[in-house]
Amino acid sequence: METRRRAVIVRMVAACAVVALGRAAAAESLEHRLTNLFGGTLATSITPRDVVDAQRPLVLDRFRGLSAALASAHAQVPVPSTAGDFSFMLVPEYDAYVRVPQSLGPTFAERAPTLGQHIFTVGVAYSHMDFDTLEGDSLRHLHSTQPALSPMFLAQLPPSDQLRASDNTLETQLNMRFSLDVLYLSAAMGVTDSIDVSATLTLVRAYMSVHANAVIHDPNGDGGAYFSGTQRGAVVGGSGACSVDFTCATDGFSQTSTGTGDILLRAKWHVMDFWLADVALAGVLTLPTGNADDYLGFNDPTVTPWLIASKAFGVVTPHLNLGYALRSGSDGSQAEWIAGFDIRAAAWLTLAFDALGYHDDNRDGVNDDVYQAALTGKWNPFGNLVVGGGAQLPMNRDGLRADVIYTLQVEQTF
Repeated sequence: METRRRAVIVRMVAACAVVALGRAAAAESLEHRLTNLFGGTLATSITPRDVVDAQRPLVLDRFRGLSAALASAHAQVPVPSTAGDFSFMLVPEYDAYVRVPQSLGPTFAERAPTLGQHIFTVGVAYSHMDFDTLEGDSLRHLHSTQPALSPMFLAQLPPSDQLRASDNTLETQLNMRFSLDVLYLSAAMGVTDSIDVSATLTLVRAYMSVHANAVIHDPNGDGGAYFSGTQRGAVVGGSGACSVDFTCATDGFSQTSTGTGDILLRAKWHVMDFWLADVALAGVLTLPTGNADDYLGFNDPTVTPWLIASKAFGVVTPHLNLGYALRSGSDGSQAEWIAGFDIRAAAWLTLAFDALGYHDDNRDGVNDDVYQAALTGKWNPFGNLVVGGGAQLPMNRDGLRADVIYTLQVEQTF
């Protein structure tokens, strides 16, 4: 009896696994679900012809560069600094490393000093983005208007049909909700007193919900264009603007994708200290382990060299980071910069302000210039533990943008 029960359980588990794998295999990526709304095209015609015209809704063309826009959006949340909130120096007479009095540092920018040899830090950070606008237009109210029949199709019709359909328009409206949650797991180590390295693994959750409506408007009401019976989502028996059968179509989806994002490997070299600035060089290699089709990461590897300058003047430490992200054409290369200052309000509290900028070299009208303002703070409750957090606000509306980006961070130095 026990053997039979085990056999039944094994079969049930195997069946569930097959079903689950089948569903996973059938699941479409977020990118494909978005670009394939209405089946990818809107099929229209005119009575009594059976020939069907097919047009791509113009509103969907706005998402052709969404992967590149997401690349910029991911960059809008730089990996919270893993350079450590403390620096240590060797005191020969004590033969021990002693913590250097300094601010706890900014959250997003790097400063020139490194951890110090044999110093190790681990950190966890979390960022949340609810995207609100695309190139200044609300994601809740995107729309496009185009002829109900394409000029090429219309030219093939008899003059009487051309007269009836030439004034017909096709309006597509789209209501979209899109958010990203990113968890950063980081570790950094001081290799020497002037060199440290770090690695960061990201875990990402992307949520997208879209509802789309397409309506054919016939100003003269003389029976012009209509949606083909093969059109996905064609409305029959509707009301209001959709009271005439096959003059409306609707489609949409709601889907969440979760998985590993990209891995970031970083090295920093504290080059030299000058009177006005301490200078360091850094390099970040981003490995695309996240699924770009589900907007969990980049399509290809990214290499970003950075020039870092900072200097403490009493309790105020200005800092400047200049970098260039070398990416593939599908992601888009960018010049990046972070400029600001942090204030050591108390031995256990640091406040910081930063301006962040991203300049897209592709100049394709998407993400050309993105500017953010960040307000952050770090608190050292005890020992070498630091808790930080802050918010970013948009300074312009280029690209795919969130009204507020929230970030929380916890870091422990050993």
